[in-house]
Amino acid sequence: MPKLFWKLFLALWLSITGFAAVSAMVNLHLARQNLPDTPEVAFDRGARKAGLLIAESLRRGGEPAARNVIEGLPRGMRRQVYLFDDSGREVLGRERFSERFDGRRFHQQRESLADGQGNRYELVVLRRPPPLSLLEPGLRGIVHRLLLAAVIAALVSFFLARYLARPLESLGSASRRLATGDLSARVGPPLTGRRDEFGLLARDFDDMAMRLERLQKANTRLLRDVSHELRSPLARLRVALELARGRNGEPVTAELDRIELEGERLETLVDQVLDLLRESSGAVPLTTERFDLGELLTDLVNVVAYEVPEGAAPIHMDEMGPLPVDADRELLWRAFENLLRNALRHTGPSGEVRITAKVADGPAVTVCIADEGPGVPPDELARIFDPFYRVQEARDRHSGGHGLGLAIAAAALRRHHGQLEARNREPTGLEMAATLPLVQ
Repeated sequence: MPKLFWKLFLALWLSITGFAAVSAMVNLHLARQNLPDTPEVAFDRGARKAGLLIAESLRRGGEPAARNVIEGLPRGMRRQVYLFDDSGREVLGRERFSERFDGRRFHQQRESLADGQGNRYELVVLRRPPPLSLLEPGLRGIVHRLLLAAVIAALVSFFLARYLARPLESLGSASRRLATGDLSARVGPPLTGRRDEFGLLARDFDDMAMRLERLQKANTRLLRDVSHELRSPLARLRVALELARGRNGEPVTAELDRIELEGERLETLVDQVLDLLRESSGAVPLTTERFDLGELLTDLVNVVAYEVPEGAAPIHMDEMGPLPVDADRELLWRAFENLLRNALRHTGPSGEVRITAKVADGPAVTVCIADEGPGVPPDELARIFDPFYRVQEARDRHSGGHGLGLAIAAAALRRHHGQLEARNREPTGLEMAATLPLVQ
């Protein structure tokens, strides 16, 4: 068993046994001070005195006097003293207790007495047999009781130490598996079903392991997707280089333009991947400040609308009141810019993009960016925030990009304790709802 178990066991056992030993010694000391004689010695002394007093009263006053003496004895002593005449009648009429005289439960002391008239009587004094050694007063009984207390304390300490050490052993085993790279390691029931601090710790451990496993899978998928996305522009670069080499001194302007375009795409992809990793991991701390979210959205619409070519989808923004937030302005700017440009990309020339805001209890604000594009199949709504995921109808690079913008926006909102949801509109279009907490 682990060392912690034995430490707990010995600490509990020694504490309980030591307390019992000290209590026993104190009781023994007090008993010796207040009761110099043992109960047996005190009873024998009292019984002898009662017998002499009864014999004397019987001789002087006969049976009535002896009866008065017996009735005047203390209750405990009176139940042990009986006086019978020649016919077997007990002077107090207690013949019903004759079963006590069987000699098995009580020791008997019998003495023949006579009154002044010569009538014979028999005095019977009952005395309990010595108690068991466990119940015996004095040092011997204390030692036996301490031995019994030590055995009981050992049993209690064993089960209590196991109750405390076993959860830590399970947690230690799961943590060692996790440290070796087994991200599927879980504590699991029955420990996670406990209602105490160990159960809470086990549930927190399993949640941590689950998140680590998800992060590992997400990183593996991201690495696979990045390598896949890099192959296409790199392949086109190689093709352009081969074509340029085959010109034999002829102008290679088109090939150089292609190389420049693919280089820009690679640079954009690398920047987006770095942004996604930075926002997903939270490695860079937020630079928070208090500002008006409505003002940020207004500035963003002005900048993006200036870049929108003539004939593209217009942007309509409803009037918004003050929306104070404590957030990283640059990070939210990039998040809402990704959402806005994504809406413009998928809205046809005859459609429009609308931005609205609704304040809810909390307080919180939900900013909705709605387009009039083709929308997203319902079974793919939850996946459009995955890195590099593109809806089937928008997989070409001109309309779908690299599939990182929505993932970056969702990660940025999560870092601000917000969330991003997507829902289809009727009859057509997609709406992005970004919720952020407001300053109270």
